[in-house]
Parts: sequence; structure tokens; C-alpha cells
Amino acid sequence: MEKTSRRTGASRGGRWIVARRHRPDAAADLFCFTHAGGSPGEYLRFEEELPEIQVSGVQLPGRASRLNEPPLTSMASVVDAVLEVLRPERPFAFFGHSLGGLVAFEVARALRDAGREPPRQLFLSSSSPPPLDRGGQPVHTLSDDMLLAEIERRWGELPAEIRAHPRLLQMALGVFRADITIYETYRYQPGPLLDIPVTVFVGDLERDKLRVAEWSAHTSRAFELFGLVGGHFPFRDAEQRRLMLEQIRHVMAAPEPGLRPRNAEGDCHDGVAIWGRMGSHRLLALAAESAEGLEEAVRRGRAGLTGPVGAAAPDAAPSAGDMPLPYRRLVLGGDLGTLVDALAEPAIPAPRKTAERPRVALVFPGQGAQYARMGFALCQELPSFAEEFEHGLDLLREVAGPDLRAVLAGTGEEDVEALRQTVVAQPAIFLLEYALASTWQKLGVEPVAMIGHSLGEYVAATLAGVMTLPDALEFVSLRARLMQQAPTGVMLAVPLAEERLAPYLELGADLATVNAPSSCVLAGSERDIVRIEARLAAAGTPGQRLRVSHAFHSRLMEGCVEQLRAAAARLTLRPPTRRFVSCITGRWITAQEATDPDYWARHMRETVRFSDAVSTVLASSPDVLLECGPGQSLTSLLKRRPDLPANLLAVSSLPHPGGRISEPAGLLATLGKLWEAGAPLDLAALTGPALRPMSGPHGGPGQRGAHPRAARRLLDHDPDRPER
Repeated sequence: MEKTSRRTGASRGGRWIVARRHRPDAAADLFCFTHAGGSPGEYLRFEEELPEIQVSGVQLPGRASRLNEPPLTSMASVVDAVLEVLRPERPFAFFGHSLGGLVAFEVARALRDAGREPPRQLFLSSSSPPPLDRGGQPVHTLSDDMLLAEIERRWGELPAEIRAHPRLLQMALGVFRADITIYETYRYQPGPLLDIPVTVFVGDLERDKLRVAEWSAHTSRAFELFGLVGGHFPFRDAEQRRLMLEQIRHVMAAPEPGLRPRNAEGDCHDGVAIWGRMGSHRLLALAAESAEGLEEAVRRGRAGLTGPVGAAAPDAAPSAGDMPLPYRRLVLGGDLGTLVDALAEPAIPAPRKTAERPRVALVFPGQGAQYARMGFALCQELPSFAEEFEHGLDLLREVAGPDLRAVLAGTGEEDVEALRQTVVAQPAIFLLEYALASTWQKLGVEPVAMIGHSLGEYVAATLAGVMTLPDALEFVSLRARLMQQAPTGVMLAVPLAEERLAPYLELGADLATVNAPSSCVLAGSERDIVRIEARLAAAGTPGQRLRVSHAFHSRLMEGCVEQLRAAAARLTLRPPTRRFVSCITGRWITAQEATDPDYWARHMRETVRFSDAVSTVLASSPDVLLECGPGQSLTSLLKRRPDLPANLLAVSSLPHPGGRISEPAGLLATLGKLWEAGAPLDLAALTGPALRPMSGPHGGPGQRGAHPRAARRLLDHDPDRPER
């Protein structure tokens, strides 16, 4: 390992600024501010992956080569000392981890206030923004014994070699006490916003706790929130470090990083740009007042494209729904080069005619749409979806018994066959649709109406507050078991209007669903359906059997109705707080219907009047029909309706399961269509608290990105890390 060299001379910072090697030909400097209790060594190793950049560390007194110097104990003293020695000779940026993030922030402010050149970019890592909410008893005033106990209670035991050596232990405690004092006595003084872009890196295990999105309130330039996998030191994982340093490298190499701020009146010079990342997928959303403004935003986006996550906001974390700009564009890509290429294409969408948000109606499919491993890929890349889906799976296991993880994650024939069974399919579909709808709401899409096809109406009712989620899961599971136990039967799709079905219904089957003006489904026994098939074939309109085991919504379900009615009577049913359409009547559901146990009992037997339900929603003039469920079955059905308005957007949340597009890519593509239609876009919801990956019946191997924190070197202990 190369020795760390100290840069000499006033222009190099003397003993304050250290590096592994001096790079006179570097394009820029990156000055690193360390976490509490640490030294720059860990950060100086970043140079191995940043060959064009001089990586230097700010070495505070009281540690490493400055072990014999008294440590500093206030933010002001640290900032003043750094300002005195810092004399950059080329473009530079700051990187600060945890407490070091606060120090880097205050040094940047001090440079500005002194009329000196500020850093061109501020990179912050695992750092809470000011003002701080500390709470609890101060730690820096404790006795040595109590301080040691508190440090080890919060962050694990100190290394044995330090504990066994009294002098080393005293020095270690002195460094800890000094850094904790800096943190606990720091008081943020409000002032002008920084006029430099800010990028914040954070592990998914700490994102919410650290409130990192609130850093956007401290800059008038571009704000980027870059999600990594892991806890307080995500970059100690090689892959996460590569992703972080790739982002830093792109930012520092860009000729014009970030976007121009809004002017004093709050207008945006070039429009709005929002960067996003979901797993391996990246996106860039742009908006402007005019076609020319959008072209300019595209040009600047290409020039300053620095990474996958970010948003322009003058004084808060952005919500694009609050920016009703009519010209919009969103591009997707697996890497930065793909995004740049996509922006090069001269595709300027037509402007929206109104500044209002589009009116979105959610559409929930029923049984038959399920497919193997549905939701699996989305759980791996979209934590906000995974959070809802995993929570639902846990609730289902509590209230109804089955754990569906093994089936949903499985690829074997037995798993595929299990998913075809009603008792498994219905709760699985319900959970997927509920998680999708909840995810869209987190992204900023608030529905004005909902339609549920058979089982899908239970999702709508739950989202509307008619049933609680645990009650709905228990009821849907009971419904699925009863339907599974009913006599087997056949369902036959028929390309005829309802009024032309009378001759076929006389043969013994029932009208199960009316899906479209000229598309219905008949249900009955094998014998009845065979007779109907023969007559349809003779008339030149053959039907198509559905891949189901039972004749749902037919007289073969009547034996289940009473048991379901008794179960519904035990539910606490409430009037809906959101509008949804009854698939029994085809009209907006009433409070009386929604709170009537008999309604939910008859639901499994009555004809599904989906076509009428769609007509009811279309009469309310929605702008978007968004299918929330597996596949695109209802979207395809809706697009074939002759009465569908030409300007209405019908889209699905997920791609066709047999296609080449993955679930995450399909959802992002739909997100792009909604954005270009004027829908809000909250990219913060694309990342969130990490959950275990879906796996077998006992869960996965622990939280994604979590690492055991055994006793390590003094450098690894970080007293400003929030307590768990």
C-alpha cells in the first residue's frame, strides 16, 4: 500500500490536506471530510476509481499524523481552520460523509460568504441536513466510562487492541468526545441558499431516518438524491462504491453540471428537469412552458447529464405535480449513454391543453390475469412497491394462514400450477393490485375513480376505505376457498353483444361477464358449455374457453353465497371515501350498497357488468385509464371499445408477461406516459426502505444490503450515525 503523503506549502494546506499521491495534471480536486471519529484514509482510496481527479482528505487534529495535537471541538473552529489552509488551484468539489457532510456544507457557505470561489459541487453521504433534531441527553459531557459505554452501546465494541491499551483508549475517547461535541453543539444559522448543485448519497436502510431529501432546501441549483443499497457506509461494498464514484466522476467531468435556478419571481429559465433511478433503470423527465424552452432543457440536459438521480428545486424536494408546465418529455435508459442518445432524438411531445393534472381512473383486473413470478422483479428494484407487497404477504399469513412467497418466487411447474388455483390466485392478485395502486399514489397519482373487474372490485373497495386491508385479505381468502370448493365448470368467451345471447342462455349456462359491447363470457357445467359451443360453431361465431377451473359468476357458485354472507356480516363496512363503480350494477356504488353484507355475498354470483362500469367512468371524462394488475388484459379490451375518446390514454402498469420488457421497465414506461400527459412525478418514491427479497416461505436471507457490524478499526466507528 502506498504511503499517504502530506501536501506541503500554504497553497496545499500543509498538514491539514493529505493525499496518497500528488497529481499535478488532475482535472479537478475532490476534498473529503470524514465522519466523526474517522481519518481520511478510507476516502483517499477513492482515487483508485477516479484517475482524473486529485482526491485529498481534510485531516483534523487529534488523530493519525496529528495525534499529538489537541482536537477541535466546535464547528466554527473547524470551518475557520479549513478556510485558512484551503487554496485550490483548479476546479474542486467537496465530499462529506455523515458529520463530514455538515462540515463540507458549512465550509462551502463560508467560502461564499468570504467572497471566495465555492466548490462546483457538494457531494454529501449519509448526512442529515440542518437544522438537526438531536433529542435525548448530550453525550459529549459524559464521564469517560459512561462515554465508552454509550459509544459501544450505539456502535459496537471498540477494537480489542485499543481497549487493552490505556493510552490508545484515552486518545480514542478524546477524538470521539471532540467530534460528538462538534455535532451536538452545532447550531445552524439560516442564510442564502447555496448556488451550487448538491448530490446526496444514501443507503436505502437509512434514507427516511436521515431526512436526506430535505437537503434540497439548501440549494438553488440542481439537487440529486442518489440511492445506494446498504446502511451507514454503503460505499464499503465494492459495487455500491463503484456506483457512487461513477456518479461523482460524471458530475465532475460535466461542463455544466446541474440546472439554472429559478429567477426571483419563481419562474424556471429552462423548465424543470428531474432525474430518477429505479434499480438498473434510469430516467430523465423534462418540462417547460414552451417548445423552445423544452428544446433548451433537452440541450442542457445532454450537456450536464451526470447521473441517474436528481431533481431541480429552488427550496424543497420537488413534486413535479406542483409544476404544471405543458411541454413535457421523459426518456429512459439502462445507462447514461442511452439517456444521452435518447435526448438526441428530435421528439417534442405536443403540449397539454390545460395546466390541470390529468384525471386518472384505476382499473383492477380479476382472476385469470396472474402469471408466474408476478411482482418478483418489481420487488427487487422498487422498494416502495416491495414495502407494500411484503406487508400484504405478512398480513395474509397472519389473518388467513397461507404464505405465498414460495409460490410467487417459484419457477417450477408445481408453482405455476399452484398459481392457477383459485385459492392461491385470488389473494395473490389482490395483493399485487393493492401494492401497485399504493405505489402509484406514492408516486403522486391520485385516482379520481376506480373500476374493479370481479375480484378487482375488492381492491377498489379497500382503497376506498370500505374494508380494512386485514379484513379484505381474510374475506378474499375465504371467498377463494369457497369458490375452489364449488363444483367445477367452464367459462367461455363469446364475441357477441348481450342482447344476442338469449338463445345460448336457454341451453343452461349463465351470463358471467359483459366485458365490452360485443364481448361476453358464459359460464356453466361442461355439458352446458359443450352444447353452446356446438351452436356457436354452427352460427360461425365460435367461442374461446378461459383457463379457469370453475364457472365463476354462475349458478354453480350459489352454494357459497350463504357462507360468504355470514362472513361479510362480521366485517366492519364503511361508506367509500373514494368513488368506484359497482361491477354488479355498472353504476357508481352507493354507501348503502358498500355497507350491505348481502352485496358482497352476491358479488361472486352476479353478472360482472364491466362494460357498463367503463361507460359510467367514461361519462365522468377521465384523461387516463390506468390498469393496476398483472399484464395488459383490460387495457387491450379498453382500447377496442368504439366509444373510447381519441384523447383518452389507456395504459397498463405492467407489461405483457410474455413480452421482452421487464416489470420495472414496463412500469417506468407507463410512468413516462403519465408524466408527458401532465401527471405529477415524485421520484423520491422510486427509492425507499429496503425489504428482504421475495423468497421462500420463511423470507430471505435478511435485509438487502445489510451487513453485520462487528468490532472494527477506530476509523469505522461513527458517533454521529443515528441510533437504531
